[in-house]
Amino acid sequence: MAGTMTVCRKELADHVGSKRYIVLFALIVALSTMSAYQGAEFIRNNPRAGFMAIFSGAQFGFPFTSLMVFFGPIIGLALSFDAINKERTSGSLSVLLSQPIFRDSVINGKMLGGIAALSIMTASTTTIMSSMAVTLLGLVPSIENISRITLLTGLTILYLAFWLGLGLLYSTLTKKTATSILMSVATWLFCSIVISIIAMLVANTIAPVQMPTMPTNQTGQRGFNFTRVTETPEFMEQMQRRSTIQTSIQRISPAYLYNEASSGILGITTGGFGFIGPGGGGRPFRTLELTQGVAAIWPQITAIAVALVVCFAASYMLFLRLEIRPGG
Repeated sequence: MAGTMTVCRKELADHVGSKRYIVLFALIVALSTMSAYQGAEFIRNNPRAGFMAIFSGAQFGFPFTSLMVFFGPIIGLALSFDAINKERTSGSLSVLLSQPIFRDSVINGKMLGGIAALSIMTASTTTIMSSMAVTLLGLVPSIENISRITLLTGLTILYLAFWLGLGLLYSTLTKKTATSILMSVATWLFCSIVISIIAMLVANTIAPVQMPTMPTNQTGQRGFNFTRVTETPEFMEQMQRRSTIQTSIQRISPAYLYNEASSGILGITTGGFGFIGPGGGGRPFRTLELTQGVAAIWPQITAIAVALVVCFAASYMLFLRLEIRPGG
C-alpha cells in the first residue's frame, strides 16, 4: 500500500504540474464558465427554473452536461494514453521497477493518481459554476440542490475515470504512443458521434415511420393535419418502437449512459444525445424528485462502473504480464 500511495502522489504531482493538464483545466473552466453564464441567463428569463438550471439550462443548447459528454473523454484519455508505453519506451519504467516496489503498486498508483487529478478538476469546475450562480443571481442552493451537485460531481468523476481506465488499457496494450492515441481518438469519436448515427440508421431500417395520408375532403383536395397525424395511435406506436430501438443501441456508449444518468440527477428530461431539454434546446423541465431520479438511473451508473472495472482489470492483468526491459 505504501508503494501505491508513493506512485499515486508522484503521478498526481506530474499531472497537476504538466502543461497538458493545465491547458485542459483552463479549457474546461472557460467552457464551463460560459455554460454557467448561459444557465444564469436562462434562469433570469425563466424565473420558475430552479438552481440546477445552471448546469442544464443554455441559450444555445450546450450546457455543462453536454460539455462532459463530448469533452470529458478527451480529458480522461489525455491523462492516460501514454501512461505506460511512454515510460516503457524511455526506459524509466524499468528503472522504477528496479526499486523496491511491486508491479501492482505501479499500475494502482497511476490509476489513483489520475482519478485524483480528475477529481480536482471536476470538483473545482462545479464549485466555480455554483459560485457564479450565487454571485450573478443571488440564489442560494438548498440542501437538495447541494445533494444534486454532489451526486453530479461524483457521476462526472466516475465517467471521466472510465475514460482514464480505457486510455490506461490502450497504453498498456500498445508499445507506441501514436497507436494508443489513435485508438483513443477512434473510440471517442465512435462513442460520442458515430454510434448515434448508427442507432438512427438501424432504427429507421427496422422500424420505419410512415406518415399516413389523410382522406380527401369535400373539395376533393387531400387534407393534411400534422397534429392529428402525430396523435394517432399507429403513429405514436411506430415512434415508440423506433425510439426504443435507437435508445437500446445508444446505451452501448458510456457517453449516452452519462447523459441519461446526469439528467436523472438534475431531475430533467433529455431531448437528444448529448443535449438536455426538448430537441436539445437546453430547456430543462423538472420531472422527478431526487430519490426517484437516483433510483431510476442506477442501471446507467452501474454500467459505467462495471465498464471502468473491466478496463482497469484488463490493464492490471496485462501490466503484470508485460515484458519490461531496460531501454524499452
